[in-house]
Amino acid sequence: MDTSYDVVFGRLDARHGYSASRSTRSAEIEGAGTAHERELRADEEHGFLWRLNSYWSYAEADGGLYMQIESVSLTRDIPRGLSWIVGPFVQSIPRESLEFTLSATRNALREEAAREGTKQ
Repeated sequence: MDTSYDVVFGRLDARHGYSASRSTRSAEIEGAGTAHERELRADEEHGFLWRLNSYWSYAEADGGLYMQIESVSLTRDIPRGLSWIVGPFVQSIPRESLEFTLSATRNALREEAAREGTKQ
């Protein structure tokens, strides 16, 4: 998949914030990672993942960061004969996206804490 997002960040106060990530474009890629990789035209796509939106709220408390993340995906019905192969893919995309985002957030926070530690 090749996707684009509109992302908004907001701060409620010094310890509370939120963000909303809404996909604005999703394109299916055929042969990803190969010499024959190409973006499928809209009339060629299978449409198994049309949109993927994420909504975050976070609060700094108790010496740490609490996060609530909701992910909403929009897909079409999977044809009966393909559900055994496509179903796991459609279900794994939001999970993989969330795992990647959480790992990247954790790493960024650790790097920031390390930089702050060297400034003192």
